[in-house]
Amino acid sequence: MTNFEQSTGITIVSVTDKPQLKQFLDLPYDLYRGEANWIAPLRFERAVQIDPDKNPALIGVETQLFLAMQAGEVVGRIAAIKNPHHVEHHKDGAGHFGYFDCQPDPKIGQALMDAAAGWLSERGLTKIVGPYQYTIYEEVGLLVDGFYTPPVIMMPYGRADYPKMLEDMGFTKAVDMIAYWADIHAGYPRPKIVDTMLANIENDPDITVRPMRKGKFLEEVQMAMEIFNDAWADNWGHVSLSDAQIKHMANELKPVISQDFFWVCEYKGEPAAFILMVPNVNEAIKDLDGKLLPFGWAKLLYRLKVKGVKSARIPLMGVRREFQRKRTGLSMAAFLSEKVFEMGRKHGYTHVEMGWILESNKSMIRIIEQALGVPYKTYRMYEKKIS
Repeated sequence: MTNFEQSTGITIVSVTDKPQLKQFLDLPYDLYRGEANWIAPLRFERAVQIDPDKNPALIGVETQLFLAMQAGEVVGRIAAIKNPHHVEHHKDGAGHFGYFDCQPDPKIGQALMDAAAGWLSERGLTKIVGPYQYTIYEEVGLLVDGFYTPPVIMMPYGRADYPKMLEDMGFTKAVDMIAYWADIHAGYPRPKIVDTMLANIENDPDITVRPMRKGKFLEEVQMAMEIFNDAWADNWGHVSLSDAQIKHMANELKPVISQDFFWVCEYKGEPAAFILMVPNVNEAIKDLDGKLLPFGWAKLLYRLKVKGVKSARIPLMGVRREFQRKRTGLSMAAFLSEKVFEMGRKHGYTHVEMGWILESNKSMIRIIEQALGVPYKTYRMYEKKIS
């Protein structure tokens, strides 16, 4: 036992068996239960996410899960992640941490981070970055502003003491990602510049706007993600999604994707831009404690299909790079946003989260602001050098 373990009573344990894995998965449900803005994610989905046999994002990725133990109880968890796809693409020597949750005790956080950093250092990495869940397009970033509302679908929960905890460990800001909240009934008539962009699309004979083709779901998702990989190739932390990851994503999203909320812009018959809006499933699962059995399925289906939810999220959008920073590309993005807003109103939605958006993506931020999106949450990626 180290002096640190003796003085704090904290022991860090590597997860090596199924009982420990269950403890790792269960911790957030016990840790955050009762907190006003915690939405318990579906437990089966969390289990799939960390299973290398079921999540293709883990192919080729080295990861180690850790638990923090104190007085025989689990008091924290963290994952250390070496993603060779990221290292090869960015050549920044960065490893990642994710699934960081612990009791509000800085000593527990420090012990977990030391374990993750040590594991990454042993594998030749020189920097630790996070929070991160295997790819930059999953639940990433630590909430640093906007604690007064719960997270929407596919966005992480964050407790207000975590930012200071990391900063006191020597972590500094790597980048901020902003989520915007928009009232889809507000701001009409739109400003003249928006009307001009919409008219650019309507009057251009080379541009066609269409919904997702029925009976072609997988092909449409693959097409959209091809655009996405091109559109965000220069994005901070981007690593292109593989075909296996795209198919996995398609299967995960299929239950909540509707033709009304999946639109494509074609330029001279070739897909050039797309947008996807999904219902905010978190509204429908907030009291299920992550469980669909025995009656969770019935409640979820009733709330989604009969009662309906009032909010949505735009998690995926992309315009091919050849059109970005041009009038045509900006007009495509604006037109697609207006289209899903229109569909949202027809389905009874009142608000939509747009994001996240990198703080440096000024062109997309302008489009969101023109749609009267208001910044309401900031998620931060932190980084720290390791020896």
